[in-house]
Amino acid sequence: MLKFLGRNTITAALVISGYFGMLLYGLSHMHKLRIEPIRKGFYRQIYFSGNQALHIIGFIGLLLGVIVSTQTFSVAGGDSSLVVKVMAWVIVWEIGPLFAAIIIIARSGSAIAVELAQMQVSGEIYSLEQMAIDPLDYLVVPRILGVSISVVALTAYFQIVAVVGGLAVSSMFMNVAFFDQVDRFLELVNPWLLLGGVMKSLVFGFVIATIACYHGISAGTSASVVPQAAIKAVIRAMLAVFTLDILFAVLRLI
Repeated sequence: MLKFLGRNTITAALVISGYFGMLLYGLSHMHKLRIEPIRKGFYRQIYFSGNQALHIIGFIGLLLGVIVSTQTFSVAGGDSSLVVKVMAWVIVWEIGPLFAAIIIIARSGSAIAVELAQMQVSGEIYSLEQMAIDPLDYLVVPRILGVSISVVALTAYFQIVAVVGGLAVSSMFMNVAFFDQVDRFLELVNPWLLLGGVMKSLVFGFVIATIACYHGISAGTSASVVPQAAIKAVIRAMLAVFTLDILFAVLRLI
């Protein structure tokens, strides 16, 4: 039993160190974006992770904004100030970054892991090495940076749609002018709250992309590793994001 636990602990430590190593590599090689093929990969990743997810993010953001607003109204009654406070703290700080991260994990995290694992199985990564092209520069750097920027942008879009939709619904229920609700919201949202939301989403983006790239690029050469890489990327990215979300909540209370 102890031997089993010790082996698992060592394996987990090696994987986590691999995550950190890949993330540091990606951040320290940002200058590689000056190379045109790598820069094009960066743009493609932003398009896939960010632009193609706008409709999903917008729809879910609108639904959640309405849900938070109506549920707060049902509890608080006619207290419009409470609705605005809940929208400011819950949407901007908590739900926005978290839901954007979950959607990116489901769409981009799994796709990146499958794509890189498939390239490993088909020998494409080996071919890049034979041509003296560093696979980490060509495949990992643009994905880490592209996904991270996409998460930040999608989080901001989610927050705007959710807040506008929620405040519009609350103004209808409470017979309060919509722009009065917006003014109250803007008074509550300070720059530190916005900066905190941006930092959370950026960290989430780095973690999601790094975990997906790691499990894709480190996959074996048999066909069975492709779905395994996707499963590991999704589950471990989810665990990492929720763990980080708890840490951010603790830091906010300190």
